[in-house]
Amino acid sequence: MKHKLILNIIFTALLISCNGNAQKKIKLKPTKYIDISIPEPSDICYSFTTDTFFVVSDQGILFETDRNGKVLRKLDQKDTDFEGVYVNNKTVYAVDESGRTIYEYDLTTLKNTSSTTIPYNGARNKGYESFEFDKNKNEFLLITEKDPILLFELSTDLKVIKQTDLSSIAKDISSARFYNNSLWLLSDEDAMLLKVDPITYEVIKKWKLPVINPEGLAFDKDGTIMITCDDMQRLYYFNNPEKIN
Repeated sequence: MKHKLILNIIFTALLISCNGNAQKKIKLKPTKYIDISIPEPSDICYSFTTDTFFVVSDQGILFETDRNGKVLRKLDQKDTDFEGVYVNNKTVYAVDESGRTIYEYDLTTLKNTSSTTIPYNGARNKGYESFEFDKNKNEFLLITEKDPILLFELSTDLKVIKQTDLSSIAKDISSARFYNNSLWLLSDEDAMLLKVDPITYEVIKKWKLPVINPEGLAFDKDGTIMITCDDMQRLYYFNNPEKIN
């Protein structure tokens, strides 16, 4: 009995240690950063179709850029505060935080094809901040910034299916991306990158970022992480930490 008790104590200690290591934040170092001519870049996403990036601004402007942040096209959606962006092979989606509206634009022409309002009672400046698509579930994910952090699972026609409170994992969430079947979240206030289980939404790993006001997160075709800095108008490049030996 005594030996069994000792083994149980050791096993519990090992579990705590393993969980602690999984949650330990490792600091990432950027490989470089560049200044970009985009005011208040809120979010960024990568298009595999065009090999370009889409960036949204607090001022309600949708930009298309090359890898070096050079603006190729832009579209001004008046009276909006864009905070989230997502693109597939046909459509660019831009999310207006204050208006609680998701705008859809044709990828080729950037013509506005549709808009959908999803009511939310939170503060005007604490509304929808992130938008992404889960291919495994065939659902969109729409996430509020904070107080609380709510993750809404949406059908392909943008109807709310389910909501989950993620307030315990970070102070806020500023961007969300799927990569290698995992959900990756960016926290502005914590200056932190999180890898999250896409089913349970439990945090798997965390990385600290030496970036002021990180708001947008993207993975390019090679898995390089790109993060936009709102206040500094910068684009940071990071090697994927899971590919570093």
